[in-house]
Amino acid sequence: MPAISGPLLRWYDREKRDLPWRRQTSAYRTLVSELMAQQTTLAVVVPYFERFMTRFPTLEALAGAGQDQVMALWSGLGYYARARNLHRAAAAAVAEHGGRLPETEEALRRLPGVGPYTAAAVASIAFGERTFALDGNGARVMARLHGVEDPIDRPATRARLRELGTAEVPEQRPGDFTQAVMELGALVCTPRNPRCDVCPLAGACAARARGLTDAIPLRSPRAARPVVRLACACVTDGARVLLVKRAGGLLEGTWALPERQVPSAQGPAAARGMAAELGLRAAAVDRRGVVRQIFTHRDVRATVFRVQVTDAGRPAGARWVSPARLQDVGLSSFTRKTIAVGFAAAPRQKRDKAAPRP
Repeated sequence: MPAISGPLLRWYDREKRDLPWRRQTSAYRTLVSELMAQQTTLAVVVPYFERFMTRFPTLEALAGAGQDQVMALWSGLGYYARARNLHRAAAAAVAEHGGRLPETEEALRRLPGVGPYTAAAVASIAFGERTFALDGNGARVMARLHGVEDPIDRPATRARLRELGTAEVPEQRPGDFTQAVMELGALVCTPRNPRCDVCPLAGACAARARGLTDAIPLRSPRAARPVVRLACACVTDGARVLLVKRAGGLLEGTWALPERQVPSAQGPAAARGMAAELGLRAAAVDRRGVVRQIFTHRDVRATVFRVQVTDAGRPAGARWVSPARLQDVGLSSFTRKTIAVGFAAAPRQKRDKAAPRP
């Protein structure tokens, strides 16, 4: 196969998108953009990136921030482990590398929270190391280009695709090559209906030659997502909502309504019980509605109960937040939906009142 770097880089020079981390470059900006862009479209990433850079313009600024500040700016972007990993990496770079990111893939890989893809991307784009960062776009491009018909989610296949990609990286402009592959996958070599008629590598593409562009890449069959039923307690004193911080799991580090996995019939009792565990007595419990959220590995159906309390103490591990200040708190989109349902007008139904105080 002839070298692909020449036509690919010429295409990239003509067609690359105008993105804020390309206009003003630095290793830190590359790290932030790469972590934000994982499993997220760039149209969504750009405003988050710009706000993040305004608030945390340097590694030192990010390292010195509290986790709540970082999560608040990440709120709504999803995959919150990325925010925690970025914060950890910044702290390590300041403590161990004098406030600079290390310049090799191997050294970057040793930063907490920096995985193989991120280390390769930063080493290539920011420091010109001849390495290949295999993300979803890169895997798809290489699988089609070389006609790889094994499922690309298998570790052995991904290792092979990375070897194929590394062999294509030129000595000159390795960082631009890395970005060009990503750009080609995003704009031309798309998952469905690839634009082979405008692809600079069409003549070298094995999948196109064999009529397999719609079949490649292959993925292993996914297991059905389990349905998880939750009761969420929107505990309120009438003006504020009570939030607790998630200590682990999918949305670790974000603030959320108290929740419990229970059958639907047990929801009202569970909501009252969650308030009691926080030292609060429920005056009334209303079922407000259901929020459904599809996560990568689960299908969550959350029934939201508004729990009115009269004695608004300050429970340990929780915080009261007014609706007007929710933008200052690290909330997932799922939590924002549950709060909105909790504060919406009550549906017409019988109110489940708490027993009178003895």
